[in-house]
Amino acid sequence: MVEKRESMLSELDYTKAQLIFFYIIVLLSLDVLNPVKIFLHVFPAISPWHIATLAIGCMAYTFIMNLRPLIYFSTKVFFHSILSIFFNDVQVVGRENIPKYGPVIFTANHANQFMDGLMIMCTCQRTISYLVAEKSWYRPVIGHLAWAMGGVPVKRAQDSAMKGAGSITVAIESADDDVIHVVGKGTKFSTELKVGDKIRFPKSALGIKVASIENDEAMCLKVEDGVLDAIATQPFPDDYVTFDILPRIDQKDVFKNVLEKLASGGTIGIFPEGGSHDRTDLLPLKVGVALIAYSELEKDGINVPIVPVGLNYFRAHRFRGKATVEFGSPTYIEPGTLKDYQKGGADKRRVCNSLLTRIENSMRSVIVSVPDYDTMQVIHAARRLY
Repeated sequence: MVEKRESMLSELDYTKAQLIFFYIIVLLSLDVLNPVKIFLHVFPAISPWHIATLAIGCMAYTFIMNLRPLIYFSTKVFFHSILSIFFNDVQVVGRENIPKYGPVIFTANHANQFMDGLMIMCTCQRTISYLVAEKSWYRPVIGHLAWAMGGVPVKRAQDSAMKGAGSITVAIESADDDVIHVVGKGTKFSTELKVGDKIRFPKSALGIKVASIENDEAMCLKVEDGVLDAIATQPFPDDYVTFDILPRIDQKDVFKNVLEKLASGGTIGIFPEGGSHDRTDLLPLKVGVALIAYSELEKDGINVPIVPVGLNYFRAHRFRGKATVEFGSPTYIEPGTLKDYQKGGADKRRVCNSLLTRIENSMRSVIVSVPDYDTMQVIHAARRLY
């Protein structure tokens, strides 16, 4: 059902806060009930400033010990106000699909690079941690802000990239080849590279996996999705180009902090498309979310619910636009597939791709491409009726 904007406190918490507030007012109004005045009367040697100093010290200790939650809450309140000003209306649908306790992975479409993360944070009652590149985690200011907001550092191969010696060219023997033969000039493949590492061409973000190394000036690359397109942008086979080396990082190291966060009952926010875009459909999803879910099931035996989040903006580029945030039904790993995942190889790829397909379908179920906000409201009304 369609719900109103999220309240910062639940009804029960709000009632408790009201009762405590009025109780304090009563205590401060009547000296006979004021516990501080009674204590000072019983122990006249103690001055009021002694109690005030102790209270201030306790307040400072409480503030420091709860610094991260307080900063997160304050930031959430601030951006909630900003979004309320920028958007005329923000409708939240399906909040009942969010588990109240335990680990959760939120997967959302990425329509706006700066707005999406804030929109989910401000409309979800759970505290969400987003993944942050470990390289950024250790930078001044940015790293401190990421820490304060509960970010989770993640190792990436591109953060350890280094320039390879010499230059290379490639030749595809036939369209059906599973590998691409690379010829080097002044290169040191045997000493600089290992099987499983990746190389990256100039002006390309795609890392291509090394399948085998023959000698210092000959090796083979594995043909995967996007590889042929990346090669087509280079002046091969006539010219040689420089290249970057992306060292292979063990999956356990990549997701170590993420798994610790999930094991402690935390929540993770992921944009599995890998980048923001303005298309009406999803980009192909990256396999990382499936690897995280299976790794947590394998390591701690926790089948983490994967909740799809649909972000739909209407006139988002204009002031006082409208938006809808929809949380869909969680997707779970089928426990029987864990054995196939643990086998590795083709079996691991198969179960990961199967889970990825289910996640993609669940994300499509909360993303509705409609021309205007009123049509979206009609669709939500029809869902409630049928």
